[in-house]
Amino acid sequence: MSQYIESYYLVDNRESNVILNFIGNYSIVKKELADEYPFPQYSNFTEKIFPSDEELLTFLEANSNFDYSAYWENENKESVIKQFSVHFTDDGKMIIGVAMVGNELNSKESVKLFKEIKNYLNSSIACITSEEPPPTNSIEFADFCNERFIPV
Repeated sequence: MSQYIESYYLVDNRESNVILNFIGNYSIVKKELADEYPFPQYSNFTEKIFPSDEELLTFLEANSNFDYSAYWENENKESVIKQFSVHFTDDGKMIIGVAMVGNELNSKESVKLFKEIKNYLNSSIACITSEEPPPTNSIEFADFCNERFIPV
């Protein structure tokens, strides 16, 4: 079974066009991993159900204090990016996550992709880890990254 190397990038806003431009720039063919998106996430009481990821993203862009994580598979088999995710923080930001197949966090391919995406997103806080989700707060994410692999 394949293991994933994940990299995460803090973005100082939560504009859905950042996500859509990222998808287009990296030739990602997204496949939703959920049929619907209950809100709030992981709650026993659902206030609203979003039938599509686009509606969820629009809502979260306009409501900056809600945290939420959404995941997609990349159906572009030629891409090194196999999955990607967006983690909206409870303090008005978002963390974009990218997963690639691999075991070595510091592999040449992993570091190259990390630097490229970090630069593309103009992210000041980012890190590489293995199969663990980021926290849902930007300050906690900075601490999280300080304890993970960060290429120089």
